[in-house]
Amino acid sequence: MTDDSTSTRPRRAAVRPALALSALTLTVSAVLLGSTILNVALPTMQDTLGASTTEQQWILNSYTLTFAGFLLVAGAAADRFGLKRLLVQGTAAFTVTTSLAGFLGSPLGIIVLRALMGVAAATIMPTSLAVILRLFPAGKRARAIATWAAASGLSISLGPLLGGALLSAGLWWGSVLELVALVALAGLAATLLWIPGIPASGGGGLRVLPVAASLTGIGLLVYGVVHATDDGWAHPGTWLPVVAGAVVLGGLARAEFRHREALLDVRLFRNASFTVAAVALTLGSFVVFGYLYFTTFYLQILRGYSPFRTGLLLIPLSAGLVVGAPLSRAVAERFGARSTIAAGTALMTVAFAGVSALGLHTWPGWFVVDAFVLQLGFALVLAPGTTLASSAVPAERAGAGSALLNTLRQLGSALGVAVLGSLLWARYSALVGEGLTGAPDALRRTASESLASALETGDAQVARVAGPAFLDAMHTTGLAAAGVSALALLVTVLARTSGHGTVAAGGGTPAQQPTHADHHA
Repeated sequence: MTDDSTSTRPRRAAVRPALALSALTLTVSAVLLGSTILNVALPTMQDTLGASTTEQQWILNSYTLTFAGFLLVAGAAADRFGLKRLLVQGTAAFTVTTSLAGFLGSPLGIIVLRALMGVAAATIMPTSLAVILRLFPAGKRARAIATWAAASGLSISLGPLLGGALLSAGLWWGSVLELVALVALAGLAATLLWIPGIPASGGGGLRVLPVAASLTGIGLLVYGVVHATDDGWAHPGTWLPVVAGAVVLGGLARAEFRHREALLDVRLFRNASFTVAAVALTLGSFVVFGYLYFTTFYLQILRGYSPFRTGLLLIPLSAGLVVGAPLSRAVAERFGARSTIAAGTALMTVAFAGVSALGLHTWPGWFVVDAFVLQLGFALVLAPGTTLASSAVPAERAGAGSALLNTLRQLGSALGVAVLGSLLWARYSALVGEGLTGAPDALRRTASESLASALETGDAQVARVAGPAFLDAMHTTGLAAAGVSALALLVTVLARTSGHGTVAAGGGTPAQQPTHADHHA
């Protein structure tokens, strides 16, 4: 990573890095709590709000969809108008929209507010990483990014525990969002107090077309995949939106590649290290968010655990990150970032294969160990991957570069819930339909909607069919996720690095010595 120029670097005497990093981790924690804390509330929302399986997926995905779509313009806006200003405004908007969403009683209204939350969150993630890149000198960035990444991963895994504790205490489903709003409010106060003003990098006006294209493309992809649950993968209403979304995103990438000041700077993919890190982080987010989605139904609906006990059983996700964050840094220093990322993706592949061993009466300790291995693997990907990718971004493009990386991660998160969720329920529905061939049509349709709907019928035959059908569907989904993790491993191991160094703003690679992160690539 090239050092900041003296004209853009804030005065070091006015900066207290530890406090600034604390403020950044608070705001990022709020954003990522908002992405996972609702998982344990989905069964409660189904009971109290009547949210269908498709609506539940959209409640989760409307947030990540707008998050991913607006990251592009947020990163460029931060570069042009100032990092602290955008961070303050985004955190304030996130606090307000999150607080309001928790008091709504309509699934559609919640989906809309969650989409607005995603817009606000998009201004926070790339800006916070860009602040680190601007405030910390090259020798201290890796440690700061590791702390930032640890806070990110810890928030993801703590969401189900904190949400489960609130719901098990008898509070309404929206209380989980009010907790997120309080964390965001604390982050806003800390940002105002501890983040210094950082001069804008300047640049031309913001372009709306790439944002509209990214939202349209990602939205079509997610729409098609989510509705595969209802219509099947061969239905035109499934594959046509998916194909259209892919075409729109492909056209966007082509147009941005040719643009002088690209928001989606695909030229960064000329750097093999950036590509490896981006693929690993995207696919890692894909499988981890999918895992949080389907294990919630396994624990709460099939096993009958309370939201709090579910959260307790997901503590190993946090433990895996607590162990993995410092371990990832030590391993990366010893063996290199790419070797560390490869080890992480290998562990994730093993963990998802282990999902096949989960059954109706499986010892909970097996789930605990498997969840720990999964998050330990993701921890070995998260910080080294972020550091490796950031090393390819020039300082003056820090906001846009981090926006691209986070756009890919959020796209992976949204598609993880959409693809793995749709695979889960499509497989479940097919198996239930086969098992209840002689049952009344109304009963079969109700049982095929979801596991919760099947068990609520009170029919003994439905219960005998639905449980094994869900387990079979979950095992299939786990193996599919293992395949995705294995793909990330192959890319990490097989991608060849033809050169090292930072990709310049114009897309070239200046001659310089390889960074330590790349040394063992």
